[in-house]
Amino acid sequence: MRKNEKNNRQLCSRHGREEKTVRMLALDLDGTLLTDDKRLTERTAEALMDAADAGVIPVIVTGRPLAGLPESVRKLPCIRYVITSNGASTKDLRTGETLRSACLDTETAAAIVRIPMARGLVHSAFIDGMGYCEPEFMELQYRFFKGTPLEEYVRNSRQATEDIEALIRSHPEGVENVWCIAADQTERDEIAGIINGHWKVQTVLTALRDVEVGSMEADKGTAVTALAERFGIHRERILAIGDNDNDLSMFRAAGTTVAMGNAPAFVKEQASVITESNEQDGAAEMIEKFLTGGGRINGISGSRGQGSIL
Repeated sequence: MRKNEKNNRQLCSRHGREEKTVRMLALDLDGTLLTDDKRLTERTAEALMDAADAGVIPVIVTGRPLAGLPESVRKLPCIRYVITSNGASTKDLRTGETLRSACLDTETAAAIVRIPMARGLVHSAFIDGMGYCEPEFMELQYRFFKGTPLEEYVRNSRQATEDIEALIRSHPEGVENVWCIAADQTERDEIAGIINGHWKVQTVLTALRDVEVGSMEADKGTAVTALAERFGIHRERILAIGDNDNDLSMFRAAGTTVAMGNAPAFVKEQASVITESNEQDGAAEMIEKFLTGGGRINGISGSRGQGSIL
């Protein structure tokens, strides 16, 4: 740690403005670090390692559960801290310690999971980094994702259970989130409306048919802020890179925000700057630029909502 702090001070001193240097990277996975076929490219991996060597803490901040982290990400020695399930869990991969948890209570989670079950929809309840559902719904998930880039992820991060409600109630620590795939966008919005009307929870709509439900304290931004506070890192020294609706809270927790070129317009509008797409190593390009800028962001013009393309 002492070596990293020295490196970071050297980065700062090149410009004489320590308060403007980056000390933490908050990094989404799907659509950001990973390509469309869910690969971590060599260029992106090297950029992460270079950032860590410069004293910057790279943090994975994803909607995936812990079991769904790609091995290519897990094996990087620079990746120690991961925020998963949209901010419900923060882990230290090196020690296995849970640094923060923000779960749905068991009764709320059990009631919410009945909604997609009653409609025969693909769903999972995520507990301690793993997704669970009944065997018949597990088979539906496997068929739904078979042959897609997400097939391996689903197989690694799901387990069958005969009674999902009983399993939920057997875990008093709570449920990280409940997820389902609706038949279409109309049903997705209907389900989200029902849930928001009955419980004080957060719903995240990360795809045209997906609904993800978590605790009011479970969002990427709150989790990033809590982790940064452990290291005494202020908001203006956090750089966040993302591409989707669930990344907006992370943007609010960061001093500099980067939208991927593949992000929808409403995400780009909230970013300080827009980089290239995930297929063009946009995240790696952004990291490389701030490293060559002595720990500061090079090439940004405009304020939040008026980002420039690097």
